[in-house]
Amino acid sequence: MITRFVVVTVAVALISGCATAQSSLPFAHSAAASSAHAHAIEKVLYSFTGGTDGGGPNGSLVFDGVGNVYGTTHFGGIDTCGGQVGGGCGVVFELSPTKSSGWSESALYAFADGADGGFPNAGVILDKNGNVDGTASTGGSSQCAIGCGVVYELTKVSNWKESVLHTFTGNDGEFPNAVLLAGSTGALYSTTWYGGNTGNGTVFALAPKSGGWNESVLYNFQGTNDGSAPAGGVVADKAGNLYGTTYKYDGDNDGVAFELRNASHAPWKDRVLYTFTNNGGGEDPYAGMFMAAKGRFFGTAIEGGTTGGGVAFELSLGAGRRWTESVVHTFGNAGDGSAPYGGLIADNAGNLFGTTVFGGSANAGTVYELSPTRRGAWKERILYSFGGGSDGAYPGGTLALDSAGNLYGAASNGGQNGYGVIFEVTR
Repeated sequence: MITRFVVVTVAVALISGCATAQSSLPFAHSAAASSAHAHAIEKVLYSFTGGTDGGGPNGSLVFDGVGNVYGTTHFGGIDTCGGQVGGGCGVVFELSPTKSSGWSESALYAFADGADGGFPNAGVILDKNGNVDGTASTGGSSQCAIGCGVVYELTKVSNWKESVLHTFTGNDGEFPNAVLLAGSTGALYSTTWYGGNTGNGTVFALAPKSGGWNESVLYNFQGTNDGSAPAGGVVADKAGNLYGTTYKYDGDNDGVAFELRNASHAPWKDRVLYTFTNNGGGEDPYAGMFMAAKGRFFGTAIEGGTTGGGVAFELSLGAGRRWTESVVHTFGNAGDGSAPYGGLIADNAGNLFGTTVFGGSANAGTVYELSPTRRGAWKERILYSFGGGSDGAYPGGTLALDSAGNLYGAASNGGQNGYGVIFEVTR
């Protein structure tokens, strides 16, 4: 398993509790390589300082209706964190465009790793009222060694105020690591990496009720052929069925793609769509998938493939309702990226976009585009290769796309202060 990226703070946090900037991002202060542009222009919108503004952004971003950007950092914020001093437990931030064509950052909330949660690994979503909803991987209930994690909501009255929508206790899930999905009825869906009745992770739902929220575990992974350790979130079809991936399979780091059939008056039924194996098709899917059309999904796996650098894949439903995998691109070749921790997004033309944590000209990660060809194959283009200096390093989250076709993302390291950046890539 790759051990040099901020997502490995999952292991760091579980072992040591409240992590400092240096321990959770071991390369935050390493020697920076020179910036190297590829086929697009990269602009740093904000460089984190690792202080009250946060540090180590590694989740997805989301825009509101007036162009503000929201996301999370894994550390930074208040100095006192979980009873320890130094490092901070993460923040929820907002970036707002200024009249001078720059961007200003506001830390909306700083986690204390207590009952409020700590160390968010995922981005946030916005509800119809402008509230900010997300998951924090630690804190909350003391029934888990470092807290079992929480689902939270930020509401703005005069200032932003946090409300904990649900505190996990272990049996109902532990270590929520993924972004939330808002359902059509107002319910929220996501996964927990651990916990549940076997400890192998869960898919859960939070449904609004009078005066609060009600959590239900839709599925407990058994850790056998159904997979375990779902690291990414879920997506839904029109019927309300949920789809996602697990990082592991039967105790090994291969993983599966799964479907949960919606059952309003009965237990949700799990079906494995595809089992990843180390045979060139990729393994260890860390992000979730997105649905391009009925019977067609795209995603990434951080390792495997013919070079070991991971793959972008397509799952398609064929004859006999059997799902097959096709490798869209194999990472890890010369000049290419490797370790695609983030998921994929698509534009209206069907081009796919994503990030790799490593690879590129300085081994500091890339932003890439995958375009379909007339012959049914896919062609990769490296849009930007990070230099590891002021331009950022190790982008790991799923990108966001604006109406003009510009891409936005987070790099967990680099920047002017070494604590990560929010960037824009203009094609």
